[in-house]
Amino acid sequence: MRVISNPKVYGVEKNGFVPLEDLQNALDRLRVDNIDDPLYDKLNQFSQKTIKRDLEKIKSYYQTIILHKRNYGYYLEGYELSDALKEIYEKTELYLLHHHAHSWKEHVTTTRSSLSSYIDLVPLIQAIELQFLIEISYHGWYDDNGFETIAGFFQPLHIKEVNKAWYLIAHNDKYGVYAFCLDDRIKSLDITTHAVKKATPFNPKSYFKDVIGILKTDSKAEWIHIQVANHHFKYLESNPFHHSQQIITRPKAAETESLDYKNANIWGEIKIYIEPNYEFLMEILKYNLWVKVVGPAHVKAYVKEHLEFIASYY
Repeated sequence: MRVISNPKVYGVEKNGFVPLEDLQNALDRLRVDNIDDPLYDKLNQFSQKTIKRDLEKIKSYYQTIILHKRNYGYYLEGYELSDALKEIYEKTELYLLHHHAHSWKEHVTTTRSSLSSYIDLVPLIQAIELQFLIEISYHGWYDDNGFETIAGFFQPLHIKEVNKAWYLIAHNDKYGVYAFCLDDRIKSLDITTHAVKKATPFNPKSYFKDVIGILKTDSKAEWIHIQVANHHFKYLESNPFHHSQQIITRPKAAETESLDYKNANIWGEIKIYIEPNYEFLMEILKYNLWVKVVGPAHVKAYVKEHLEFIASYY
């Protein structure tokens, strides 16, 4: 799938087509480059019949159709990186990075893991899948729960990574849905073999639909308008604030050697539909003077108040 969707990366430049022989050669090079790794053994099974079978599986799994044009080769029909396919790519590449961690350590630097050394994600994921109860003791910081210790049995629902930290989303009747940060605030975490009697359904896409990060508040989601300076507009176009992001206007002066923030032509505008909570504020501040909130007025005032308070430090 990778070879056919991006052939130039694999040294195939045939106007977007990948002839069978080039596909076979690319697969063979991958196998030879990893000759001592059993993970790549089957890449030498690339007969035309085997490839046809694999393409049918790709079509079945990812609803992505790969066609063949005689005398040209394989190509993707209406290729678009869907969310489902993007998720497959990301998880596969994470797996490969983990698999090659030792041999690639000189070439790849990863961010420090925030996981406590005694938190094992694998059985925790299995507990989510099998709907087993966990027993947890969690002593939060002030921002969590005012230093309160939360203890009891919870149904684990989901694990999410946000800003270099991992969180366990779990539920019980007393606390409802709660986000536990998997760091030294976890005092103990035991996975039981007791099945949840009345499981709480959880859909991460709908639960986190209107937030940036992990924080859910009582604030109502709304369209927030943000102006973005031209030098950073392209970045936010490729790396959106939020999945709801829409472009309202592009900068009239898309390319300038310097940034004159008084020049109205360098500013484009986007909008996002989210809760304007604390995590939203932190995200806005991260982009420094390249962005400015222009509406609604109360959200603009919220950001301005914090900026004025920060400026008073200096």
